[in-house]
Amino acid sequence: MDKNQESKHEYIRAFHDNAERRIDFLVRLDNDNHRYEALTLCLCYIDSFSQWLCWPSFESGKNFVDAIVKFGGNQLMGLVHPLQSIRLFEKMKPSWQQISIKIKKVFPGPKNELISKGNFIKKLNTILTTEELNNLKSECWRGTLAAIAYYSLRNPSVHSFGASELSFSGTLYQGKVISGLGFVELQQILKNIHHELRRRSESNNQWFGNDKIVGIGA
Repeated sequence: MDKNQESKHEYIRAFHDNAERRIDFLVRLDNDNHRYEALTLCLCYIDSFSQWLCWPSFESGKNFVDAIVKFGGNQLMGLVHPLQSIRLFEKMKPSWQQISIKIKKVFPGPKNELISKGNFIKKLNTILTTEELNNLKSECWRGTLAAIAYYSLRNPSVHSFGASELSFSGTLYQGKVISGLGFVELQQILKNIHHELRRRSESNNQWFGNDKIVGIGA
């Protein structure tokens, strides 16, 4: 490694050292009775890191969800919440509203059990048309627990005046009620996501694994 590469390596390492300090500082904020502020920053950091991890995709929401599912270290986040899918598709264009109605027939509630994407699609296979099924496969991410974090926590935190933590009293996984989703869970997810970002940066001495992400060598 020549001197330029050594200097770059030190700069990359310093960036990630600083990122770790900022991530750890969120715990201090929370301990000092600033949980809303800690949660907002946590979600913003996840959002930023997700865009780098999922480059060259520019689908902000999908990137947020994909990064959490792939690198967040919480297996529940990639599971589909049927009620989330129903509520979300109800707000979309008429073709999706019809899909929402069909999902509700298969998952009527009131209790909802988290389910893998594969099994979710499988249970709807006979009730959806081929076109509806293909559309659902591409947009299934919108019904995941990670998507709930995006729509119900990240968006209000960025565009409004913050968001409260979520509880899931009517949601089960393997027959048991799942825990809520808030700062504690998301800060750990953030740490795991940053670990992957750092690993990529240091594996080949390029920013986040590819210098083109920050416009170097583009």
